[in-house]
Amino acid sequence: MTVVLVLLPLLACGQNRQAGQAGPEVPFWVTGPADSLLAERILAELAPHSAEPVPALMVRAGKALEGQPYVAGTLDETPGEQLRIYLTRTDCILFVEACLALARTAAQGGDFRTFANEVRQSRYRDGCVESYADRLHYTTEWGMQGEVRGALRNVTQELGGIKLDHPINYMSSHPDSYPLMDDVAAIREAEDRINSVPRYYIPKIRLGDALDGIRSGDIICLVTSVKGLDISHVMMAVVENGAVRLLHASTGPMKVVIDSRTLPEYLAARSSVTGIQVLRPQAFQR
Repeated sequence: MTVVLVLLPLLACGQNRQAGQAGPEVPFWVTGPADSLLAERILAELAPHSAEPVPALMVRAGKALEGQPYVAGTLDETPGEQLRIYLTRTDCILFVEACLALARTAAQGGDFRTFANEVRQSRYRDGCVESYADRLHYTTEWGMQGEVRGALRNVTQELGGIKLDHPINYMSSHPDSYPLMDDVAAIREAEDRINSVPRYYIPKIRLGDALDGIRSGDIICLVTSVKGLDISHVMMAVVENGAVRLLHASTGPMKVVIDSRTLPEYLAARSSVTGIQVLRPQAFQR
């Protein structure tokens, strides 16, 4: 089946850093008709609940996306960096990113353009979409920028996290795995910036002590033992009857699901996962 895309020109980086600066009629994203329609439907469903906290809106958005297929590599299908927005095919980080953007858009009473800008500000360093290296490829840097924006707060240390000694350099060490990467030096600079900041994680053996502090809507990042890599999977917590369950784009059923396993059960089955980091969505500041 042929996928028809709506291809829209990007503006210069300096003109796109804040919502509204691009002008009222000039789009700056690439999407498909089904994706934009789905986003608009979810925003309409969230609108009556816009006064709810952002984490609650995220869970609503995530549940509205249940069943959407897991598809890896959608941002790297063609050369040339553009703001690509797909909801009808997603992976773990794009799913969580979309839920956060939908929630923040609903809190603002915004439309698809607002949503697209939220995705851009989340996915790209300083909201700049010019090159492959502008994209926040590491979940760690994605979270760091979310904190700078006031959209996220890393609560890992508050929940009992300890210092993480696991340098990040996977991309620069494996350039052949990233065909579109055209500036290894820029990626290495990003890795150096990440490694210059102290990081924390909750080891699996300490998870029990942290569970009571995890809330619905928290973003759960799985810390991996793979050399040079930071995070292997990203999920959203859904707390039901005292149990922390997981809403995520899963590589098991290859779609967005609420996992049948609790967080401890999920981690127990993954030997390469050493622990978790927890990012908490923050209220939208008007």
